[in-house]
Amino acid sequence: MPDLVLRAATLIDGTGAEPLRPGQVTIRDGKIAAVGAPGRRDPADAEIVDYGDATLLPGLIDAHVHVQFTAGPDHPTTRGIHMGASDAERIATAIGNAQRGLATGVTTMRDTGGYLTLNMDVRDAINDGHVIGPRLLVCGAPITTTAGHLHWCGLRADNRDEVVEAVRTMAEAGADFIKVMATGGMMTPGTSPGMTQYSEGELQALVDDSHRLRKQVAAHVLGTTGCIMAIDAGVDTLEHCSWLDETGQHGAFRFDAEAAARISPATQSVHMTVGAGSRDYVRGVDHLDEMSESDREELYERGRYHRAMRASGTPVVVSSDAGVMTTKHDEFALTVIAAAVTLDLSPVEAINITTYAPASTIGLGEVTGALKPGLAADVLVVEDDVGENICCVADPIAVYLGGREVARDRRLLAA
Repeated sequence: MPDLVLRAATLIDGTGAEPLRPGQVTIRDGKIAAVGAPGRRDPADAEIVDYGDATLLPGLIDAHVHVQFTAGPDHPTTRGIHMGASDAERIATAIGNAQRGLATGVTTMRDTGGYLTLNMDVRDAINDGHVIGPRLLVCGAPITTTAGHLHWCGLRADNRDEVVEAVRTMAEAGADFIKVMATGGMMTPGTSPGMTQYSEGELQALVDDSHRLRKQVAAHVLGTTGCIMAIDAGVDTLEHCSWLDETGQHGAFRFDAEAAARISPATQSVHMTVGAGSRDYVRGVDHLDEMSESDREELYERGRYHRAMRASGTPVVVSSDAGVMTTKHDEFALTVIAAAVTLDLSPVEAINITTYAPASTIGLGEVTGALKPGLAADVLVVEDDVGENICCVADPIAVYLGGREVARDRRLLAA
């Protein structure tokens, strides 16, 4: 096949480098062969697509989603739909949500928990070409206690031996990583977001056995004690990492700077989830200058502890928790925009923190996440200059996955 050359007025490669204006990506056999300014050395038979005043970006990466969840109007509705669904309905929902994300530029999703091993079937169906979908990493069911957060996903473990058995069960079934509910959560009645669900020894055993099996561990941690335990146990990705106090009440925090300083930048990262509550501040906003000062301040306040961790050198990336109430899979661009305010990021930094940075933290840094030679040609094309206006990321023109155009103007193309 001839090379495919994509050109546009602006190119942001996802690594944090300054935009290239103009820029082009040369794609060969599904991978990026070259990145640079448009030149005269393109092969004579290359197919050239010039997107004019648009921006070329890496495909977005949402590293915390729940593709089986329906993003209902509230937690009880979302939970009830999932619990009452058949396995076939759960799989259909997962495929639909994954495709909605892909159509809007999310070329990689990391699913952090659904019913048992069904998402492994979804991942395999995508990989085998039976259905179109984004690159998908899955954990299977999250490991939780009896009556614990997301116990209705089907995998319960209540002591050290059961925790280790649960790790091995998911690993044997084909999990890409292991997910543990180290604290309670807001979506499951009877659990407290501020309280831990496992002892230090149980959590350590889970991490040790996962690492023996070469699996990363993602830990749901909302409460401060759970954050501290996950840090010290060597959990790879701290999901949410909200530093809620023991009451678990919204707005009641107990940030532990000494514990945060123990996070190892080489092996651990924080995954801040920026969902519907933050997205609402930027919904319909065409430029951040349009935001009121009060809205900007409120959104900025939400990121104070994550900004502090990032400033101290902790890798902090942004994901969405798509699937939970009102947090849709096809609105990740709003998460990117909101994160720019919450974490006080430039447009280039906001793209990095939702592309190459998460790819690096979830083991895909040599696979995707940037417009770099040798990586998969996962490319998002959006209107106008994202380097000048981050809100442009919400206006996709085309999506390429592995060098093939899979979506145009928010619609999937025929497989």
